Amino acid sequence: MIHYNPTTQTFNLIMRRSQYAMQVDEAGRLIHLAWGPRPVDATPDDLITGQTPFTQANFSSHEQQGRPDEYLTYGDTSYHEVSLKVNFPALPTAMSAAEAPHLPIRDVRLRYAHHEIVHDAQPGYAPQHGLPTGKTDPRETLRITLQDPAQPFRVTLCYRLTPEQDIIERWAELENLGDAPLTVEQVYTAVLHLPNGYYDLTAVNGAWGQEFTATREPLPIGLRLVEHRTLHTGHRANPFFLLNRCGQAWEESGAVYFGQLAYSGSWRLTFETVHSLNLRVHAGYNPFDFELTLHPGSRHKTPALICGVSGDGWGGASRRLHAFLRERVLPQPPQLPAWRPVLYNSWEATYFNLSEQGQMELARKAAAIGVELFCVDDGWFGGRRHDRAGLGDWFVSQDVFPNGLQPLIDEVHRLGMQFGLWVEPEMVNADSDLYRAHPDWALHFPGRPRTEGRNQLILDLGRPEVQAYIYHCLDDLLAADDIAFIKWDYNRSQTEPGSVAGKEIWLRHVAGVYDIMDRLRQKYPRLAIQSCSGGGGRIDAGVLARADQVWTSDNTDALARVRIQEGFSLAYPARTMEAWVTHTQNHQTGRILDLNTRFHVAMRGVLGIGSSLNALSERELQQYRQYITFYKRIRHVVQGGDLYRLQRLEEFGASAIQYVLPDGAEAVYSVVVVEHKIGQLRPSTPLRGLDSRATYALFDMHNRQVRRMSGYELMTRGIPGHAGVGIGYAETLYLQKVESTI
Repeated sequence: MIHYNPTTQTFNLIMRRSQYAMQVDEAGRLIHLAWGPRPVDATPDDLITGQTPFTQANFSSHEQQGRPDEYLTYGDTSYHEVSLKVNFPALPTAMSAAEAPHLPIRDVRLRYAHHEIVHDAQPGYAPQHGLPTGKTDPRETLRITLQDPAQPFRVTLCYRLTPEQDIIERWAELENLGDAPLTVEQVYTAVLHLPNGYYDLTAVNGAWGQEFTATREPLPIGLRLVEHRTLHTGHRANPFFLLNRCGQAWEESGAVYFGQLAYSGSWRLTFETVHSLNLRVHAGYNPFDFELTLHPGSRHKTPALICGVSGDGWGGASRRLHAFLRERVLPQPPQLPAWRPVLYNSWEATYFNLSEQGQMELARKAAAIGVELFCVDDGWFGGRRHDRAGLGDWFVSQDVFPNGLQPLIDEVHRLGMQFGLWVEPEMVNADSDLYRAHPDWALHFPGRPRTEGRNQLILDLGRPEVQAYIYHCLDDLLAADDIAFIKWDYNRSQTEPGSVAGKEIWLRHVAGVYDIMDRLRQKYPRLAIQSCSGGGGRIDAGVLARADQVWTSDNTDALARVRIQEGFSLAYPARTMEAWVTHTQNHQTGRILDLNTRFHVAMRGVLGIGSSLNALSERELQQYRQYITFYKRIRHVVQGGDLYRLQRLEEFGASAIQYVLPDGAEAVYSVVVVEHKIGQLRPSTPLRGLDSRATYALFDMHNRQVRRMSGYELMTRGIPGHAGVGIGYAETLYLQKVESTI
C-alpha cells in the first residue's frame, strides 16, 4: 500500500511486515524518514505522520551534509558519496556570460515537482521477451518526479512494491529537457538509508572455481566498496548484500536489510558510514571509466535495486529474495515445465573429441539412467577442434557432424529427451572466419596490443552490426534444428575495452546481450537458457529475467561445492542452481569422493550429470539411475520450497539444510559433512516450517520409511543420529505429512 499525506507531504510505503517513509521538506527536498520492520501489532492505519520533520544535526562546523536525501546529488552534497553527478554545458538563462569560464556546471539540485501511483512501470533493462513470470498480477509503483530549479533536467525516483516479500524495487529515470547534450559522470540506481548504528556486512567473494565464498565483516567509518569492473557480473564479487546491526542477527533472528542489483555489467555497491553512524548504501553502475550522454529529449532508466528488510534473520532475507526471483523475475512460459529437467552435459566425457556416433552412444546411456535434457558442449562448430580456433563461426562443423545436427537431435528425441547446445556468442578467436573478415569487430584500442584471454577476444557489442550478427547466427541455429536449451557462456574478462561506443560500452554491451536473449526468447518461447561465465561469472537478477538457470561454478568437487552453494543460497534460489555429478576423481581438484557424496550435494539444486558415462560400469549406471529417480521424487520441493539453512559450515564443519513447501506438507532434509574433528559430536538440529500437530514419515533415497516423527519433535529435537560421522558423509531424506493431527 502506498499512502500520501498531502498536508505533511509524507509518503508511507506499507508492506506485509515492513514500512518505508519519506517526506518533502519546506525547501522541496525529498528526505528519508524511516525504513524497517513494522511492529507486530501495527494496523494499516498506523503511519508515520511527518508532523515531526527531519532536522539537520549540527555535528561540527565541518559537517553540513548529513541530511538523508532520498537521492544524494553532487550539488546538495559534495564531500560524501553521491548518487548522481552531471555536467551541464550551458549557463542558466538568468546568468551573466561572465560566468562562462566556470562551465561545465557540476551541480545538481533536485526539488519535488509531482508524483503518481501507477501499475505498469518497468525499470531499466527490464525483459522485453513478453514471457510471463510465476505471478503476473500488477503491483503499485510510486513515481516521484524531482526537477532541477535552474537546469533543464529531471529525475524520477521509482518505488515498486511487492508487499508479500517486503520488497521494494528502486530505480531512477533521468531526463534531459534541454537542447544540448548532458554528460552523466556518475549515477547510482538508488541510495538506501539505514537506522543509525554499527553494521555487519554479509557479502560473497571469490575467483574462478571458488565463487560465492560468504564473508561477514563490521563496516568501518568511511567507505567500503564491493564492485566488479567488467562487462559481466564477475567472479570476485556478486551484486547483493545483507546488513544487520553488529551482533544483533543470526540465521533466523534479528533485523536484516538486503539488496540485490538486477544488472550484469560493471557495477558497484558503496557502503558509507559517516561519523554520525548514518549508513548510506549506494548501488548501481560502477563509476570507473563511466560516461553516459543524455541527448536532448532523451531519457535513461537505471536497472532495479531489489531491496527489503527481514525481521527473521539472514534466512528470512534469503527466503524473501528466493520467492521474489521465482515468482517475479524468472520467466515461466506455460510451454515449459515448472521444474528444471535433469541434464546431461557431454563436456567431461569427450571434451573436443566429438563425433555423431559418440554423442549418440552417450545419449542412449543418459536416457537409460533417467536424464531428460542432453546438451552437447564446446567443439561442435566451425574449426573448433581445440580452444584456439572457431569462436565466432556459429555453423555446424561438417568434420564433426557431416550430416548436421538433425540425426543426433532425432535420436535424442526418440530417447525421450530434449536437446541442448553450448554457445559463447560474445567471443571470437583470431583463428576464425569471422575475425579474418572483421578484425575491427573485436574490442581494442587502435595501435595497442589486443590481449587474448583463453586464446580469445571479445566482440564489440557497441556496434549494432555485431549485435545483428550474433542474433542472426543463433536465430539460424534455432530455426534449423529443434534446440530446446542453450548454455550461453562467457569465458574471459575484458582487457582493452576500446569500442566505437567509447565509455558507454559498459552499458551497451549489457543492453546488447539482454536484447539478443529477449528477441530469441520471444521468437522461441519454448527455448530455455542457462547463464554461464566460466562458471559463476554472470549470475544476477538481470540475467535471471532471461535465463532459467545458471552454472554456479566450473568447480564440481562436491565438498568444495557445499561452500559455493551455501554462499549462492544467500541470494539465489535452488530453482536456478545447476549442480553436476562428475567423476570419482574430480577433474578440477583431483579429490576422490564416493558417488553418495557427489549426488547428495548435487541434488540440493538443479541436478546435472557431467561424468563420462562410457567410463561407468553397468552397476554404476544403475546406481546413477536410482539417485536420479529419487531426485525426481523430491525435485518439486527442492526447486519450489522455502530454504532453511539449519547448520552452516562455520559452526560444525557440516551443512544441514531443509527445503519445505509453504503448507508444510512435504520437506527435504539434506546434510553433508565437510570437516570433522575427532571427538567432536555434531548435534542434531531442529527443523523448521513443519506442522507441529502432524506426523511425518521420513523416507531415504530407496523409498524406505526409516522413521516416523511428529512435527513438534522434528522442530524441537531434530533428526537423531550421525553425531560423529566423518568427512564426506551425506544423506538426504524426504519428509511427507501422513497425519494432519496427533
